[in-house]
Amino acid sequence: MANLSVSYQDMTDAATRLTGGQDSMVGELTAMRAYVDGLVASGFVTDQASVAFGDSYRRYTQSLTDAVSALGGMAQYLRTSASALADVDSQLAAGLRG
Repeated sequence: MANLSVSYQDMTDAATRLTGGQDSMVGELTAMRAYVDGLVASGFVTDQASVAFGDSYRRYTQSLTDAVSALGGMAQYLRTSASALADVDSQLAAGLRG
């Protein structure tokens, strides 16, 4: 039989940290993309290579942004799970109290 050990606060804190990490990473990715966009506009300009590099970097950044966005879902899972487990615990205790 499985045992259960849960810290609702730890779960909520982890969710908050994941959300903060997501925001931080998206901000950094956005800043780097702007930097590369500037580079291919004025510091690395060729007929083909700079255009291809810029396109490739935009696709790469979009893929990373999509992956980082999954952290929001994971954070929400932790919040929802902590709340659900706390509710079940309260309901079980209430059932015993009558």
